[in-house]
Amino acid sequence: MTWIKICGITNLDDALAATDAGANALGFVFYPKSPRRVTLETARAIVAKVPRQIDKVGVFVNETVDQVRDTVRQVGLTVVQLNGDESVDFSRALFQELANGSDRPTIFRAWPAEIFDAPAEQTVGWDPVAVGLIEPDEAYKGKRVHKIHVAENGDLFLETHGFRPGVISGVLLDSSNLDSSDHERRGGTGRAFDWERVQPWAGVINSISKLIVAGGLRPGNVQEAIHLLHPWGVDVSSGVEREPGKKDPRKVRAFVQAVRAMEEAS
Repeated sequence: MTWIKICGITNLDDALAATDAGANALGFVFYPKSPRRVTLETARAIVAKVPRQIDKVGVFVNETVDQVRDTVRQVGLTVVQLNGDESVDFSRALFQELANGSDRPTIFRAWPAEIFDAPAEQTVGWDPVAVGLIEPDEAYKGKRVHKIHVAENGDLFLETHGFRPGVISGVLLDSSNLDSSDHERRGGTGRAFDWERVQPWAGVINSISKLIVAGGLRPGNVQEAIHLLHPWGVDVSSGVEREPGKKDPRKVRAFVQAVRAMEEAS
């Protein structure tokens, strides 16, 4: 079943509308410059009233390890989503800090899809070791992981012998803000990236991690994104809103129904 996250939750009514519609996760943005920013107190109050099985995702941008850890514990988050310039060392330190709790939250890393915007035969500036998706065994330390095979259908295959899972459990691909005047927003732009150009890399990401597609998704196009990229999960914010920070329950239901209908047809 495709994991569905409704992000940018700022109030209890929207949270309950999302869970009632069948969403698997709620996203709480703690980035101060976001129009969907939520306070720790508000997020904690919402989390206390939604079903336990729902994932509670905290979205952070360039916070300290201590700030993220404290927010996770005070709010009751089950997933941390890093949307800033956090290094792999930051992710490892956070992973260790979160390990001290009773339930270690999952860590997802958001990346602009444009980093994969290159011909299949070229190596792009993205290394799964460098971003914390996989870790090398002792004999492989210092080695960079490269794409090895290109199938006839254009899919890429990554040779991961000698490597084990890293501290990052999921890759969230979103549209870049680099060409936008609103470059500090860090997501929530409402723009989709080029799914077809990223398609060859989707299998690589899925083979070593959980691929989550975000950026410009809405009820009318989410099925196409799933068809092309076969992601583990999808993430929507502005595509189901009336205005920034306020969801439209009808759009939320339509989005979830579109995803579930795609699953039934496959």
